[in-house]
This record gives sequence, C-alpha cells and structure tokens, in this order.
Amino acid sequence: MTTSNSSIAPACTHIRGAVSNGVLQGDRPTDFALPLLIIQIVVVLIVTRTLAKIIKPFCQPRVLAEIIGGVLLGPTALGRNKFFLHTIFPKSSMTLLDTVATLGLLFFLFMVGLELDLKEIKKSGKTAVTIAMSGIVVPFLGGVGVSTLIKKAFSLDTPFAPLVVFVGVPVSITAFPVLVRIMAERRILGTELGRLVVPAAAINDVCAWILLAVGVAISGHSNKPATPAYVLACGVAFVTFMLVVVRRFMEWVVRRANGLESVSEIFVLITLVGVLLSAFTTDLIGIHPLFGAFFFGLVVPPEGKFAKILVEKIEDFITILMLPLFFASSGLKTNLGSISGGKGFGILFLLILTATVGKIATSVAVGLLYKLSIHEAFGLGFLMNTKGLAELIVLNIGLDIGVLDEETFAILVLLCLILMFFTTPGVMAFYKPARNPASHAHRNLEGSYKNNDEIRVLACVYGTRSIPALLNLVEACRVSDNEKQVRLFPLHLTELSDRTLSIMNLCRATSEEFISTEIPNTDDAVSVAFDAYSRISKVTVKLTSIVSQLEDMHCDVCPVAEEKRSTIIILPYHMYQREDGAFEHVDNPGIKAVNQKVMQQAPCSVCVLVDRGPWSFTQLSNTTSLQRIAVIFFGGPDDREALTLGYRLAEHPCMKVWVLRLSPTPWTTIDIDNAAAMELERKYDEKTLARVKSMYYEEYFYEYDAAQVVYNLVCTGEFLLVLVGQQSTGLHSSANSELGVVGETLANAGPEMKSSVLVVQQHDSGSAKRKDQRLISTSSASPNIVQASPNIV
Repeated sequence: MTTSNSSIAPACTHIRGAVSNGVLQGDRPTDFALPLLIIQIVVVLIVTRTLAKIIKPFCQPRVLAEIIGGVLLGPTALGRNKFFLHTIFPKSSMTLLDTVATLGLLFFLFMVGLELDLKEIKKSGKTAVTIAMSGIVVPFLGGVGVSTLIKKAFSLDTPFAPLVVFVGVPVSITAFPVLVRIMAERRILGTELGRLVVPAAAINDVCAWILLAVGVAISGHSNKPATPAYVLACGVAFVTFMLVVVRRFMEWVVRRANGLESVSEIFVLITLVGVLLSAFTTDLIGIHPLFGAFFFGLVVPPEGKFAKILVEKIEDFITILMLPLFFASSGLKTNLGSISGGKGFGILFLLILTATVGKIATSVAVGLLYKLSIHEAFGLGFLMNTKGLAELIVLNIGLDIGVLDEETFAILVLLCLILMFFTTPGVMAFYKPARNPASHAHRNLEGSYKNNDEIRVLACVYGTRSIPALLNLVEACRVSDNEKQVRLFPLHLTELSDRTLSIMNLCRATSEEFISTEIPNTDDAVSVAFDAYSRISKVTVKLTSIVSQLEDMHCDVCPVAEEKRSTIIILPYHMYQREDGAFEHVDNPGIKAVNQKVMQQAPCSVCVLVDRGPWSFTQLSNTTSLQRIAVIFFGGPDDREALTLGYRLAEHPCMKVWVLRLSPTPWTTIDIDNAAAMELERKYDEKTLARVKSMYYEEYFYEYDAAQVVYNLVCTGEFLLVLVGQQSTGLHSSANSELGVVGETLANAGPEMKSSVLVVQQHDSGSAKRKDQRLISTSSASPNIVQASPNIV
C-alpha cells in the first residue's frame, strides 16, 4: 500500500530469493537478496566517500568518515525515516549483510596481521614494550571502575568479567593502521619518536586481539563453569599450533613463491584457504573467527614479493566493496539517540577521562622517564590514543554476543569517534617534528670539483624503469676505482595511499636503510638492482625508502639530502620514451609537481633526467666504445654547473664531450639596465670555460628561437646525452617548468631525437637568475644559425 507520508513504513517484506525476474514481470528488486545487496553497497559507498571528501581538509583519516557514514545510515539519522530503513536496510536482509561484512572483515584482519612483522615485534626494545604495556594496563584498570558504574547505572545483567573486557579494550588499545597513516601524513615516521611509537603500537595491537579472544571465551552461554577454561585452553593450543606448525609451513610456501618469476595460483589458494580454515577453527573453539584470520596473518612472513602480491590481489575488493558494509552494519546497530540524558553523557565523560588520562598521561609519563622532550612525550601520548576500526570491531562483537546493550554500545562508539577526531589536532598542536642536519660546505658540483671532493648523489626513483639511465649517469661520473669518488644514495619514493600495501611499505620504511652489501636475499626489485650495481662497480650504495603523499614528498626528500650531505639530487622526469618512440607516463603525472617543489627547496644542486631510450639501453660498465655527450652552454650559474658535470664526464675513458656554446648575434638588443650584472656573469662564464681540456668546443650564434637552434644541433650531432642548464642567460622560462625552455624543447621533441636530456640547476643560484639578462627578440621570423669553426681546446 502506497502512502505519501515517507515516515510510514511499507508492509513488512521478506527476502524471497537470490535474484528477481525483473520489474517487467512484477518483481520488486528490494525483495530479493542480490539486488538489495547491490543497492546497499552503492548507498554505503556514496555516503562514506562523500564524507571522506568533506573531512579530508581537516586531516582526518578515511576510517572516521566511514564510521560516521555508517552511523548516519542507522537510526541516528537516515534510519529514523522508516521508509528508507525498511526499503534499503530491511531487517530480513541483515543476516546476509552481516555475513558479507564479516567475510570482508576476515580478510581485512588477515591483511592487518600481515602488516605486523613478528620478527620486528620480537626485536622491540624495552622502551617500546614499556610504552605498550603501560598504555594498556593503566586505562584498562580505569575501565574496570567505569564498568562497575555502567553495570549499576544501566542495570545490566551481563557478567562483570566480560563487560570489563569489552569496555576496557576499546579504551586501552591503539589502532595500528590508522596510527601509521597519521604519522606518515605528519612526517613523524622518520623521527626518533616515530621509530619508538611503531613497535609499541604493534605490540599494543597484538595484545588487543588476545584480550578480545579472552573476552569472547569467558562470555559464552554455557552453564558449565569450566567451559571458559576449556575454551581458553583450546585457544592457547591453537596459537601454539599456528606458531610452531603453520608458521613453518607458510615460511616454506612463501620461500617457494618468492623463488618463482611469477607467483603460482596454488600458493595464493593455499593462503586464502588458510585464512578461512583458521577463522573456522577459532569459531569452532568458541573464539570469534576474526581472531583466527588475524593470527593467520601474523604467521605469514611479510618479506618478499609474495605478501605484496597477495595483498594486491585481495585488498581492493575487500577494502572498497566489502569492508564498508561492516560500517553500515555497525551503524544500523548504533542509535546515539538512545543515550539517556545526564546519566549516559556522564558515563561518556568518565570514559573520555579514563582514555585520555589513562592512555595519554601514562604515555607522557613513560616518555619523560625515557628522556623524551615534553613535546615528544605529548606527541607520544596522543599517537598511542589513536582509535579506529579495531575498536569498532570489538564493540560490535560485544553487542552481538550480548555483553553490551544498545545504549552502552552507542556511548562507546561515540567515545571512539571523539578520540579519533582529536588525535591528529592533538599531535599537530603538541608535536612538530624538526630536523637539524649538519650543514656542509659544498652543495654544488662546481664547488666539489674545485676542491676535488667526492660526489654524493641522492638519486630519487619511483620504480625500476628509471634505474638503468640513473646508473649509467653514476657510472659516467666514476673516473677511477677509488670508491670515495662517487657515493650513491638511492631514495625509493612511494606514494602513500589508503591501501594496505602502502601501509606495509610504510612500516618497513620506518627503519629501512639498507647498505647494499647487507641485503643479498632481498626480493625487492629496486633493492636488487642497486645491490647488483654496488657489487659490480664497488660504489658505496645506501638505499633509503620514503612513503609519503605526493603533495608533501619534497618535505621528505630535501631533509634526506641534507642528512646525506648530498652534492646533487637526481630526479626522474615524469615521462619516458619507449623503444617504439611513443611516450609514456612514469606511474603518476604528479611527479612533475614533486620535482618542481624539490628544485625550489633543495639544499644542493638538482638534476632532472629525461630518459629517451638509447642512454638507458647502453651499459657503460660493459662497453669500450666512445659515447658522444653534449653540454649546451649559454651562460649563467645553471649552465656553469652543467659544464662542471661535463668536465667530470669527460674524464671517463668512454666519454667524448662536446661543449656547444651559444651566444646571441652581436647586433641583438641587450638590456642596458642589467649590463653590469651581465658583465659579471660573463666573467664567471669565461673563467669556467677556461678549464676546458680534451673536449670538443664549438661556438654558435643565434638571433631568434635559441631552443630551436639547440634542437637542430642535437639532432644532427647524434649525442647520447645532452646536458643543459635549467635557466640560461638570456632565455625565458615558464614559472612552472622544471626543465627550462631548452630542456622542455628537447624533452618534448619527437621520436627523431634519440638523445636523453639532463637538466641541471645549481644550488643558490636564485639571485643570479634574477640578474640574468632576458633576451629581447629581434624582428627575424625564423632561426638564423651562424656556425663558427670547431676548435679543440
């Protein structure tokens, strides 16, 4: 029966089958399981993703939006409309919705367990263990007192021991995945505080799931007093079997899988079946199946490519489609309107006080005990008080097994939302990480070359595609067998996302600074490439990893350059040319913005390497033929830096370097106001050019469109690599270009030009750039090339 009043519920319906025969045959899709589930998924995704966009400017994690979205779909907000509730989320559909949500949670918690490396947890120092245990014990004890008040205030007939567990665990545990992401966004992971918090939070997370297993075990409905003891004993036997037998088996599986070029389907099948069987076993014992899935993730070794490939295969489906259903299911059980006046909000206030004083104050005290500064100690406290999905899972289990009633459940959900909301602002208010790297005398190639210093190269890579061209450039700078001549610091950059794999990479990056000779068994392709080069060339190589958001990645790159006392930073261009001549983006066009920000704030000179094919295909370490290199010289600090690098390359036995000097024609108009500055720059240029030895020197004059003149010279010269300054005297360049006018022309040329391009920017050349003379174009409509006789100096 239809009515215009939307608040009146339609007639009660039941799910009649899996799929309908269609509306044309009189079936309503919401009366059938699959169409209704599809509608529910779409509604949940729209609500949660919209909220995520809204709260993103407030530096809040996406899980907060998903929890709020679930609550809004329930009786707190949209669910108050009975027509909406009974049409989209009818009671008859809740069993299927809960089942699908729980299945998604099984595999999500398996991935959470996979993030936690048992070996790293074992290596945690006394400080991390003390922080973790004190952060659990003190607020948990506070939860005992609040549980007593809750039992009396709401007249709960729940046994006291299970109530203590399901109230104390949400108050005392730390949400590990949310914590790591917040630390990454605030750039705390690379600090001493970050290296302290991560293992403490990992220990905290493991303890939380153990407490949950205990809580479920002791809250069973058996009338026999000995049953909880039997359940706990079986739980201990399960854990022992997993650590002793299953772990060794999975180590064998991972070893076999990592040894193959492509991971076999059978190994993925074994692992997924292992998740399901572990969940079934714990459910059979009387402990929640989520515990089994989580613990199976703990015993799977996270090293190598198998764990990453496994996560890549399942995480999008689980986190994007299935996991949001859990938030909807949870939200449909949450009615914030059920909180009864002063009594309910009084309990909420006590819980907030217990969580903040018990967790934050204890962590601050322990931090001060271990000689942290007051700001670091408060940062530690707020970080360890991070809440997230784990707390919501615990509360839902408590509600499902009857330990919590509707009002207590709503109070605890609201507690988690409040604590989660204030974590990031609290960290930002009390702790601002600062780096104080040691300064070094020579931050550019010109100063290092004059003083015969070693070249310290910080090479940024996003993947394996840019490595061959980079290693060729490092090899070309290696003029002798003396390993102090070149020191290479590869920096593996990975974009931070909400993906579990990104969090896994992030956890590894917190303490990951590999010396190549110490990583012979690693399966990471980037690590293997640099390890192999270090062994062959005897160049000192230290690989560091950074996982960061693209918009803030330069804030991580520049401090590393300071810490490594880098002479130069090499950045990959965001496009490369394939063998067929077509251009292709390197992973993400946002790399261009990263390059621009690094060039603006770098503490040393910067190069952008544009790989156009032949340069990366040629292995300098295995060839004896001469390779043609060109240095384009107009004048100015950046061109002098490029020329200095050209001097270095010319000392390599396989390098033949041409210096192509371009000057405006004598009749070109000059800027009288900048004549004195230009004369000073010209003297610097001549002084740098005077050091040219055993290099080909050619001079050309241009009247109009100097970039086109350079393009013609490079194409006819068949050079393997071309060095150009980012800003050249007399040439305009767009403000948002990291390559400069000449570099842009060469980088974006068609497939007929095979030369790779290295664009060089000298450190501290900003004031000189502002004094550069800008070319005032004459009335010529086409380029006019005047070639001087080539000279060998």
